[in-house]
Amino acid sequence: MATLLCLPGVWPKVENLPKFDFIIGVDSGADVAIEKGIIPDLIIGDLDSVNTKNHPNENLFFVDGQDDNDLSKALHFCLEKEMSTIFIIGFTGKRNDHELANYAALHNANERLDIRVILDGIIVQRVMSKNEWEYVCPIGTTISIFSFEETNIETKGLEWNINGKIGFSSRGLSNRTAENQFSISTTGCVFILIHES
Repeated sequence: MATLLCLPGVWPKVENLPKFDFIIGVDSGADVAIEKGIIPDLIIGDLDSVNTKNHPNENLFFVDGQDDNDLSKALHFCLEKEMSTIFIIGFTGKRNDHELANYAALHNANERLDIRVILDGIIVQRVMSKNEWEYVCPIGTTISIFSFEETNIETKGLEWNINGKIGFSSRGLSNRTAENQFSISTTGCVFILIHES
């Protein structure tokens, strides 16, 4: 089931979004979704910033606690409901601390979740240790690979393939595809930023 999580950050062009089986407004991200013409099926979070008057027909799912941010809460909900294919919009751009917390939420989310962030001109794909990941794109596409922990990775199909350890560094910045398909496997968790050509 393809699930869209709507966060309150900067959104890409919504006319380019694929179709989704289920749409979740993550707290005030539900207000942004309504502004963009997207109606959430559910609103989740601590509900401290969403305008509930804007959403009379949606289900509100309150999750208490300050140990996790609202994105973490939404990802936990998706895992419990077996919604394993996750797309996220509104991920970045409002506050740097919220953006870093969102990356931490992705890093710590269960490995069964296939998580992709849609930014304006960039796709961010999370890759975990349980599965090799492959992507088809034009030769010469700019990609960057980052990890928040030291992990082993192996790439194929890139101009500068990496086979070994990568940590929280700039080592994976601004690589390019050398073939129409590239792949990556890892022993930990990495983020691949794929620039639209």
